[in-house]
Amino acid sequence: MAINIKTISRVITVLLVALFVWYFISHIEDFRILLNINIAYIVLLVGIYVTGIVVNSLFMKWSIALFGKKIGFKESIRVSMISTVGNFFAPSGSGLAFRAMYLKKYHGLAYSNYVSIMFCNYIFAFFVNALLGLFALCIVRENYSQFFLILMVFFVILLISSMMAFSVRIKERRVVYKYKIVQSIFEILVQITKGWGLILANKKVMTGLFMLTITNATLIILGSYLIMNSLNIHLSFAGLILFSVIGALSVFINITPGNLGVRESVYIIFSTVVGLTTSQILAAAVLDRAILFVVILALWAIYGRRANRQMGINQEAV
Repeated sequence: MAINIKTISRVITVLLVALFVWYFISHIEDFRILLNINIAYIVLLVGIYVTGIVVNSLFMKWSIALFGKKIGFKESIRVSMISTVGNFFAPSGSGLAFRAMYLKKYHGLAYSNYVSIMFCNYIFAFFVNALLGLFALCIVRENYSQFFLILMVFFVILLISSMMAFSVRIKERRVVYKYKIVQSIFEILVQITKGWGLILANKKVMTGLFMLTITNATLIILGSYLIMNSLNIHLSFAGLILFSVIGALSVFINITPGNLGVRESVYIIFSTVVGLTTSQILAAAVLDRAILFVVILALWAIYGRRANRQMGINQEAV
């Protein structure tokens, strides 16, 4: 019997939502902090989210230019929105697949080149977040608990792995493999690493992409700061960085729409290290998702609907 990933994702989502509802009802007094939200921080948070989407759109715009595919700024926003909407409302990284199909159909970007771009995005994100995580652990005032050590080991492995990935290359060989599927996989990997090498060879673009990754990490930390302050939750500097880094990395465990419940579960597991209670984590999650939902709907109304009318446009003036 084949495993239906979508069905599993839906079941997990329903269970996690049911668990949250039960916890919310059982601890409703702890969620009253949502009634005293500082609106000024919310306005700033909206600006952070919009800027983050712009940063992601620039990352894709600059990346695909290396493969001879040019898109204008407005279309890059739409492409970013396609991914954001897909990831928020659909499970298992659907947004990435939607964006790949769009770029393939309307700009001829090969899937292997798209994977190379995502590989670059992930490696840069892993490297930056691993460094931030290790820095936070070095200054956090917490005993060396098992969760502290787990995070330390995880960040060290992530840092080493991301550094090693910079030298990953798979050379073409004239060897014909016995099984066609092995041959196909090998050829795909060769094309992906070729694209990765093309990105690394262009120092100017690579530096720009790395700076965008740092900017994105900074925006996430600022966003976390605004969320905590809007709820009047006091969190240490190290805790704030850990909260942001754990949230950013948990996105890669994308098995539910919008990573619903998964990110919160990871937060709760490491709550003693971060310095938050379960109620504070869930209150912050509710606020974060509510604001992001509004931002996504607003931007999709502006850019997304135009995409349906302008799908035939392959290039747009910058």
